[in-house]
Amino acid sequence: MPVGLDKTQNILVLGKDQRDGDPTWRTDTIMVVAVDYAAEQVGVISIPRDLYIELPGVGQARINQADYYGEAIRYPGGGAALVRRVLTETLGISTQHYVRIEWDGLERLLDTLGGVTVTLTCPLYEQTPDANSPNGLADWTLPAGQVWLDGAAAKKFAIYRYVTSDFGRAQRQQQLLWAIRDRALQLDLIPRIPELWKALADSFTTDLSVLDAVRLARLGAGLRPSAVHGVVISDDVLEHFVTEEGGWVLVVQDGAKLEQELADIFRARPLAEPAPLTPDQCPPPPTPAPTFTPTLAPSPTPTASG
Repeated sequence: MPVGLDKTQNILVLGKDQRDGDPTWRTDTIMVVAVDYAAEQVGVISIPRDLYIELPGVGQARINQADYYGEAIRYPGGGAALVRRVLTETLGISTQHYVRIEWDGLERLLDTLGGVTVTLTCPLYEQTPDANSPNGLADWTLPAGQVWLDGAAAKKFAIYRYVTSDFGRAQRQQQLLWAIRDRALQLDLIPRIPELWKALADSFTTDLSVLDAVRLARLGAGLRPSAVHGVVISDDVLEHFVTEEGGWVLVVQDGAKLEQELADIFRARPLAEPAPLTPDQCPPPPTPAPTFTPTLAPSPTPTASG
């Protein structure tokens, strides 16, 4: 494991996106939160959802399918355990705990907090699903500057990437984490963690205890803004690859650069600092509004082996 991550408590965070009536799901949000209690610092690593890996007992697939298939094949420890194994074997990242969050649960949490404020260096131009639109999508924009998000808007902010990239979406998800931390501090929520844990229990699964959550919250409350860093695995590490079936995926092509990026996690830009862009560097509004139809890699057939 890269130097630094071998001395932290690493928590796997999975964002579960399951549509109504669909027994399967994807975890398009996969993060590792590295907690350094001794140095009072935290690193957040975003894993690309299109990373193409070998799933034990299943075959080749995107990493965002691992959680579902781990549950489907009854992998020891379930889907989270299978994701943890894949992360160790593919990226060299070991994790000790996990949290799986339902996206609807995130929306409920944000509404419970009364919304959060994020600061955008550039306007955000995105699209969201809309059954009444001819192409099934509707334009959705946010201005530059401080923007307040309620639960529904925060969910859009964290999930969609029809116009933006997976890299940009991962950065927004990290930014949202910091905004939630700030809002929780404003509301002095640490004493209410056991109450909130119970109220939102149907929105997440985890092997952390309530006491673990309180300890993490106390650390988070005392963190300096400069002590929380974020890394999104870059294109310098990854190679675009098209499967035989035509699926667009990513594979690791430079292990040395990957190890360096992970080792530099606590020297990366703090989440509280907006991206250093000038207005002329911001992407222009899309004209005409683009449409995007994702191409999924072939879904492997679960087996009982593994």
